[in-house]
Amino acid sequence: MPSESEVIPSSDVPAAAPIQVANRPKRNDATYEIPRGVEPTRYGQAYSERNPPPNIQSLREHQQDRQEESQRYFDDKEAETTPQSGTKRKSESIEHKVPTADDGPKAGATADVPIGAEKSNVLFHPTPKVNFDHVYDTLKKDLQQVSYLIFGSVMVLDWLFIGGGWKGFMKSLFPAAGVATVVYLILTVAGQKAVGGEMKQNAPETEKLAYVPESVEWMNSLMETLWDTLQQNFFDGIRDQINDTINPYIPEGVPVTVKITDLGHGCQSVRVLSMRSLPDSEFGALVPTHGLDNEGSVEEQKNREKKVAMEQGGVFYNLEIAIAYHEAPFRSRKDHMHVDILAMAGPVPLPVFVQVKEFVATVRIRLQMHPDLPFLKHITFALTENPQVNACVSLGAPWALDLLNLPVIDSVLESQINNAATEFVQPKSMSVDMTTYIGGSDQKEDTDAIGVLLVKIHRARSLARQDSRGPGADPYLTIAFSKYEKPMYATRIIKGDRNPVWEESAIIMIRAEHVKRNENVLLRLWDSDTTGSDDVSGVCEFALRDLILKANEMQKREDRLQGDVAGTDAEGVLEWEIGYFPRAEYNKSLRTDVKDPQDHHGDRVEVTEAEKIQDARNTVPDPTLPSGILGLTIHQAINIEVDNPNKKSMGHIKVLNQDSDGEDDSEEEEINVDYIPSLYVTADINDQLVYRTRIKSITNTPTFNSSTETYIRDWRQANLMLSVWDTRKRTDDCLVGVVSLKLSDIFHGSSSVVEFYDLRGGSGTGRIRISMIFRSMRMKLEESLLGYSVGSFVFTSPITSSGSFNTKALKLRTSGSQRLIKSGGPTWNLEKPQDTLPVHFRYLSPIVLEFIGSGLTEKIGGPLGKTKYYAVLWLYKLIDNQVSTFTLPIFKTNNPNRLTQNVVSQPDDTMTLEQVGEVSFSGMFKAGIDETHGDFLRDHDHWSTFQCWLAAKKSGEPTGESSQSYNE
Repeated sequence: MPSESEVIPSSDVPAAAPIQVANRPKRNDATYEIPRGVEPTRYGQAYSERNPPPNIQSLREHQQDRQEESQRYFDDKEAETTPQSGTKRKSESIEHKVPTADDGPKAGATADVPIGAEKSNVLFHPTPKVNFDHVYDTLKKDLQQVSYLIFGSVMVLDWLFIGGGWKGFMKSLFPAAGVATVVYLILTVAGQKAVGGEMKQNAPETEKLAYVPESVEWMNSLMETLWDTLQQNFFDGIRDQINDTINPYIPEGVPVTVKITDLGHGCQSVRVLSMRSLPDSEFGALVPTHGLDNEGSVEEQKNREKKVAMEQGGVFYNLEIAIAYHEAPFRSRKDHMHVDILAMAGPVPLPVFVQVKEFVATVRIRLQMHPDLPFLKHITFALTENPQVNACVSLGAPWALDLLNLPVIDSVLESQINNAATEFVQPKSMSVDMTTYIGGSDQKEDTDAIGVLLVKIHRARSLARQDSRGPGADPYLTIAFSKYEKPMYATRIIKGDRNPVWEESAIIMIRAEHVKRNENVLLRLWDSDTTGSDDVSGVCEFALRDLILKANEMQKREDRLQGDVAGTDAEGVLEWEIGYFPRAEYNKSLRTDVKDPQDHHGDRVEVTEAEKIQDARNTVPDPTLPSGILGLTIHQAINIEVDNPNKKSMGHIKVLNQDSDGEDDSEEEEINVDYIPSLYVTADINDQLVYRTRIKSITNTPTFNSSTETYIRDWRQANLMLSVWDTRKRTDDCLVGVVSLKLSDIFHGSSSVVEFYDLRGGSGTGRIRISMIFRSMRMKLEESLLGYSVGSFVFTSPITSSGSFNTKALKLRTSGSQRLIKSGGPTWNLEKPQDTLPVHFRYLSPIVLEFIGSGLTEKIGGPLGKTKYYAVLWLYKLIDNQVSTFTLPIFKTNNPNRLTQNVVSQPDDTMTLEQVGEVSFSGMFKAGIDETHGDFLRDHDHWSTFQCWLAAKKSGEPTGESSQSYNE
């Protein structure tokens, strides 16, 4: 009888009708009726009385019941196979072989779950023949020795106790020979009978039960084969994933670190008890939903956003698997499934060995399929309940005392194991990127982004009043997709203005999933609030498919805002432009021969034009199309060495060194470890932080395999800086070293590169392995939009003002910095560093020249009041590193916020402008960071970028055109 845990229920089973079994041996022409005390569980439901959760006890009972049922089945077959019923048996055999109409599925039956009349693919195989020949061959050789021993013993005993001299000795020959012969014959006959006796063989018979599941024995056979072929490297990747998962649960300030050093799968494979497919409704939180969800902490929201991102355009398959494991007998603990844990209590190492003796668990798995080989992208799994685990925990070595045998410690450790397992029980889950383990080459052939959207946001008019006091609105605008509403871009906030003028440009990357989901481009206008959540002022939506049909052209639009709820209206009009630009085709003239075949001398072989394959690996980027997508993958760092901040040793460990190519050496070496860092990597493009990996704890050779894609305005001038950091708890993170790369130097032979680079300029040494790919877009921006977003505005001449106004001081300000020059005008000679204004967001910022008049305060009028005058220069109009002469009007206005926040130069209903003079000067926007940025670091991201720039400059690494211009 099959185990209840292996039943795969069907939703098509009728509820009350008795089920007739076809093609089963009949007795007295009676119809068998199967009683149904418990109805089968419907598809997708939870465990029931008929389908209970599997465990080790039920597995053993299942095996015993199946053997008993098999024996009863063959006993019945043996009783029916008699000479009187031979003709009947022959006819039944013929009927069994000839298919009839009754052999097909009947009403209520399914093709994958045989019920009643259906034939099953589950076969009853008799017990295999056991061959004892070699046993009795050995026994036969020993029978002669036993007979001789019996013969001699009887002779000696008869002669000693009965006596009679030599005559009596001769008489005892006959009984001794008789006893020895009888014993020899008895043992010989018994052996021959056992050798000649064979277990009766029967042809496999198809099982005819009322409710038969599909067998999972094929899966267990496959599992045993794979278990022996799996390499330890596969489990090393899983080990790193688990280390990343458990690391955040260590409380802040606790000087304890926990790391799994070895994850052994053992010699005995895991056994599958049951499998079934489930719908999305059974997976609950494992299937994230799209939309705005502000519940939970910031960290929970980020994790939820990552799960939603995995759902983009994927094809998923849901599976529930019940598995069990039992250790193999008569083997050492190291040969079983085990985990080696290294706990560091300060500088003191505490090795812990955990061996799994047996367990049973039910896992729900969500597989994300992928159209490219190897077809599997992500796996998300969770336990339905805490697994039943029988383990062994030892301190120091595998052979040490099992702590679970101690009366008090066993309950404490078992509770800790259960608490750890709870972190993987629904609704919690863990996701694994399978492309890390089963993917192909690290060198990518293309980017995930298939194109970009260029969105130009001009202005909004007549917005609704959102605040009862003041100007009424603090608007800003976000760009997102309608189904996946995470903002891809946000404009600057314009304070106190219902007619904002932004004049900003945004680049949004488009992937195939966006097109597959029929996404719409969603522009949502918000009102910023400092005391509560921001309010939605209106939305504007546009179909992405319509943009793709009109690719490579901009569409000017002027749309009335709609309400955030479908079918409602909102006040205001939005003026904007949008266009879709796909990836550019490869230029045949830029193809290289790096992928062409070679002869035995190593020379390139001429390839015909028809046989030439062109892709990113053998084509350099097109210099006439400078804008595009950069794909970056940070694979690993090796041989990292950094100074020990604690000045204490971490003990002796065995290490496996790596050569310069990242390959493991064959011999282990025991060394005294002063310090093992916990590392992460940051990526800065054009001196702006764009990506940060996760922290890999306590390792000198972390494997990240982290990927990102970002938009590059001009690859010919772009600079990529990678930095490896060692995280510290009580001090600033330590910069191990940097790699600074100019993309024009990297992509000199192809558009896809995989390389190792040395770390320089920091407090340590090592190497980092990365892969990069660049794809140009069929889009040509204005030259002013091809520059850096981070840089400095440098005044190259004195500032001269003229007009009918008096000034006492001059304030220069922009996003990220400001400088006050107290000497009076009309000419200001700027000394270093006052002639340089660091800029953090160049395409959102102006240079504001604020002329401050004499007086007490600007809040009162008259002769005692302080008057201010303004001149504004917007930086998005400038070209990088190009000196220009500027003559700007100086205005007196009643609304300085509107003048300095909006791209306006004419008066309107909310602002009066009176030109009181002009100001002239020469200057330029110098791209990139320089020394003056050190005085205006706004947050940790700017601080880390500045530290990387200092390290690159110190080591002589290229830091982009900005540093070259500055040095000159």
